[in-house]
Amino acid sequence: MPTDTKARARQKSRTRAAMLAAARELLDAGQPVTVHAAAEAAGVSRATAYRYFYFSDPQALTIEAVLSGKVLSPEAVVGDARDVETRVLRVYDYLLGLVRESEPQFRQFLARVLDAWVASGDGAARGARGARRVPMYAYALGPARDRLTPADFDRLVTALASVSGVEGHLGMKDVCGLDDAAADANGHLIVRALLAAFLGPDAG
Repeated sequence: MPTDTKARARQKSRTRAAMLAAARELLDAGQPVTVHAAAEAAGVSRATAYRYFYFSDPQALTIEAVLSGKVLSPEAVVGDARDVETRVLRVYDYLLGLVRESEPQFRQFLARVLDAWVASGDGAARGARGARRVPMYAYALGPARDRLTPADFDRLVTALASVSGVEGHLGMKDVCGLDDAAADANGHLIVRALLAAFLGPDAG
């Protein structure tokens, strides 16, 4: 990923985090949560706010604010694990656990996001989610960064992100009809296969 693209992604992440924190403060104070109110509280311009939160639905912002408040940092999720496979599996399991813990809220949020995508007409809403799993996997894969080209490193991060979280959970549960144990086994199989494809049979 080019340096300027990474810088924009970091800025977007900081702005979203500030707005979500402001939305949680509004919730705690019993005040209405809207994109405009959260932007004002966070000191973010309305134009920027609506660029990063394309949905104007207060319920969607409220749900994301609540869910994001539960997310740990990549460092806390990975902990003291040193080998890449363990680090990555910890992220995968953590993300899946978050979904199972708050499944109704995740489903509601995803539904709102999909509604906003349809309403945008040309798919302009695509790519405006928080994407917290991406930096988590990038951190977990840190020890293997020098074994991959920058392009392949980014490909592995996005490949892992694409089979994780609520989308991965829905595929296992709704499409494949798996129970939690079988879904866990399948998920770990996919993660290990991706690591082997990029890093060889001994991901380390």
